[in-house]
Amino acid sequence: MMNAQTTKIALLLAASAVTMALTGCGGSDGNDGNPGEPGGEPAPAIQTLNFTFDKSVVTNGVPSVEFTVTNEDDLPVVGLQKMRFAAAQLIPQGATGAGNASQWQYFGDETCDVAATCPGTFVDQKNGHYSYTFNMNLTANAKITYNDQLAQRVLIRAYNTPLPDGTQVPNSNAFVDFTADTGAAPTYSRKIVATESCNTCHQDLGNAHHGGSYNDVNYCATCHTAGKVGVGKEFNVLIHAKHKDLTLGSLESCQSCHAANDAAPDWGNWSRIPTAATCGSCHSTVDFAAGKGHSQQLDNSNCIACHNSDWTAELHTVKTVDKKVLINKYGIEASSVVDSATKAATISIQVTDSKGSPVDISALLPQIQRVEIITNVGPNNIALSYFTKDSVIAVKNGVLDSKASIVDGKLVYTTTKPLPFGAVKTDTDTSVTFVNWAMCSLNAQFVACAEPTFDGSDVSKYTSMKADIAFATLSGEKPSTRHVDSVNFSTCANCHGSEWESRYHKGKNSPGFVMSEQLAHSKDATGKPIVGLDGCATCHTPHGTYASGKNKGALEMKLHVIHGEQGVIKECTQCHNDFNLDAFKVKGALATSAGKYTTPITATCTSCHNHNPLKAHSQAVLEGFGAIIDGDYTQANQAAQSETCFYCHKPTPTDHTQVKM
Repeated sequence: MMNAQTTKIALLLAASAVTMALTGCGGSDGNDGNPGEPGGEPAPAIQTLNFTFDKSVVTNGVPSVEFTVTNEDDLPVVGLQKMRFAAAQLIPQGATGAGNASQWQYFGDETCDVAATCPGTFVDQKNGHYSYTFNMNLTANAKITYNDQLAQRVLIRAYNTPLPDGTQVPNSNAFVDFTADTGAAPTYSRKIVATESCNTCHQDLGNAHHGGSYNDVNYCATCHTAGKVGVGKEFNVLIHAKHKDLTLGSLESCQSCHAANDAAPDWGNWSRIPTAATCGSCHSTVDFAAGKGHSQQLDNSNCIACHNSDWTAELHTVKTVDKKVLINKYGIEASSVVDSATKAATISIQVTDSKGSPVDISALLPQIQRVEIITNVGPNNIALSYFTKDSVIAVKNGVLDSKASIVDGKLVYTTTKPLPFGAVKTDTDTSVTFVNWAMCSLNAQFVACAEPTFDGSDVSKYTSMKADIAFATLSGEKPSTRHVDSVNFSTCANCHGSEWESRYHKGKNSPGFVMSEQLAHSKDATGKPIVGLDGCATCHTPHGTYASGKNKGALEMKLHVIHGEQGVIKECTQCHNDFNLDAFKVKGALATSAGKYTTPITATCTSCHNHNPLKAHSQAVLEGFGAIIDGDYTQANQAAQSETCFYCHKPTPTDHTQVKM
């Protein structure tokens, strides 16, 4: 709601000619601090630059800022060499028309390089205190009418140019919002998303784009404004358009990004101030001006009349809430036993309710869209290929398959394909079974599956449920299990959501699945169950998947490939909490192209890093270290334990280039 000060601003703007978009997203990573007096010896090492703004004003149209910079230990940073200073002002909500959102106007920026040129006046007081006075006069801008009654913003990008003594500094961003005459905090703001929300997926927003230059979403939101960028590149349009088609579970709710946070006091704007530009950036098939897909709306004046805040919030979050309720209504407990005579595995699946009590699957059978049971041998080095694994759709659209049965309320299935068990106490003495299933649903309720021939293509008709994994041995000894200690599943959930239905798998070929603690078969150092990805390997075998290696489908490579293509994952620590290098001791060759195989360490590393002939690790060099690249399976598999990579390399998630010296 606009207060008296904002109303005054709106009146002052009535005669101004301004260019602007309709709304946007933004955020903040902190509040203005009190002037510091770091003094003392300058920081000898710098991992983080912390900015405190001491004074910010606009005098006769010229902005100036005084600020203090310290490192992570609160020691003064002296001798910063290169910074970019940008100036903007904020048009308040409703000032340019009823229903219009607030909007940043970007005056411009100046880059000050101490070793070269500096447009304005830059002062380094050699004690951590700095000041900068712009060369530009905001009143001289031909496109934007400067108004000293508006909230002003100065942004700083500190470049990673080393200090004169060679000390490295990180790319860093900072900003301050203030009133032009006194420097006091403005009475209104536009901080809609916190950088913390972005970093839930990106870990460091700076890695998302622009080569690490900008790690604060406020910089993005202030720069990507009408008049500064082209149509469709405004932040509110661009950011939704980039994310809406990623099929990440966490993005199904607007509040995954627009969440309450001290750094985002305006987070509720997403539901409070609906506009055609913002809504249309997700609902891209709607043309508001033409009346296509929505009643005709030539401006934003009527939006809030129908789309009130509570209704908008409920509509855009209810899907996620309802899905969570359905998924958590039932679970399964899968177990397996191997017949020593037939070498067949018999899998029993007990459905449980939300309290863990058993449920007779017969009662749910009409509502079960599919139950898929996949069995393979050798958890650490899967023996059967995607095509030769034992797999069955035990239930489809409420109908029990002839190969399955219901015994004492449990779904029971015995494998029909040969399982290549090996010697006692070896990996191949163990079979591993992955069970995934789904239930028909409509309007937040489980319903009877009404279409006997439904193939699963329309994923809106059913809900994927929690998967489970089971192990059994031919010998009766304790089963071997695949390591699950190198990937922290919570990082997967940060992006995909805790009720992620694995949409890459949900569809015609699979019912999809939800990964939860139900899959855990070991615990971490704190006693918390580890949600492993080992069930994925029953299909993502060393031989690849349906493309027989052409798409690098083995689990060790596929996750690197698919996340690398999307450009979201750029640091090992975004997924890995550790590297279990010993796991390679029990791995064999991996299919890296159609019918061609590569030794496991090289295959895994090159799924992120190409073996560039001009680099130190060319194919010839790797082969000299024992690798086989795109060779015959037998040859590559026999050489699997001959790679000497770890003689020199000791990679960790924080430094995967680390070597033993």
